[in-house]
Amino acid sequence: MNSYIFETIDHGIKFPAKIFVTSIEQSSYHWHYDYELILVLKGSLSLKLWPDSCVMKEGDIVLVNSKVVHGLSETNENNICLIMQLKQELFEDRKDKNQNYQFYLNSVTDIVKPMVPYETFTRTAAEIGLQYYENSLTNYFRIQALLYTLVADIFQYTQYDIRQYADKNTTVEEADTLLRIIEYVEQNYYEDSITDSLCRYIGMSEKTLYRFLKSHTNLTLKELVISIKLEKTLHMLSKTDKPISVIAQECGFGTDKTFYRIFKNAFGMTPTEYRISGTIVEENKQVQGYIDYSKRDAIRLLKKYI
Repeated sequence: MNSYIFETIDHGIKFPAKIFVTSIEQSSYHWHYDYELILVLKGSLSLKLWPDSCVMKEGDIVLVNSKVVHGLSETNENNICLIMQLKQELFEDRKDKNQNYQFYLNSVTDIVKPMVPYETFTRTAAEIGLQYYENSLTNYFRIQALLYTLVADIFQYTQYDIRQYADKNTTVEEADTLLRIIEYVEQNYYEDSITDSLCRYIGMSEKTLYRFLKSHTNLTLKELVISIKLEKTLHMLSKTDKPISVIAQECGFGTDKTFYRIFKNAFGMTPTEYRISGTIVEENKQVQGYIDYSKRDAIRLLKKYI
């Protein structure tokens, strides 16, 4: 299964989160079990929560919920971001571990406002980022405390939806089903009758499949197929000299006009502009386009939000 769809995250052994400051060029559509908190420290960043997108600017904070397909890319200005990938277990109810929470924390769209200013979350996130650069027993406990403070604030001050699972095995079974669906689509995305063949393969009705995908990825089958086709085109545009019309046909877009429209809507540029820009999609990186940033500059930027 290709890494651009499902990302496994190595948190290390110290904390239930992966914390880092980075400059992002491009992170193609992917999903993971972690909740991902993004704070833009400098510049701006295009965040795609398929099929929608928004531009995060300096000071914006967004929580990407568990198992939501998303992608990141740079705009016309450089960016520096604090990324926190929080293990799903941090958000479990000890009395009922069969619940899944979908939080509304997005300072860009600001559709569902939290009960406190967004600075409440940016300040705690920045403090975690600063503490992470120190390696002492005190900082170890400080980070643990701040992580749970952040989670508590998210629960207390943001609105959220709850999904109740039937039993503890349901999440495992559904995760396996989701992986099977994605693998099948990756291998058969070019089929005209993929809905019928996938329903037979997975043993679901079309309506059940629709509800399942929307619940777990916020995508319809059509949108999932398009996202996979787009990833194929990114590789071919950057790694081959094939004419764009040939790439459009081989990736199942039918006409050049359709391909150009869908591509520009997803990435903010035409296939030709993408090829000319020299942007490279590196296949072997689980998270593409994350560039390390110096400790000294990261600390300076983080202190602005304390």
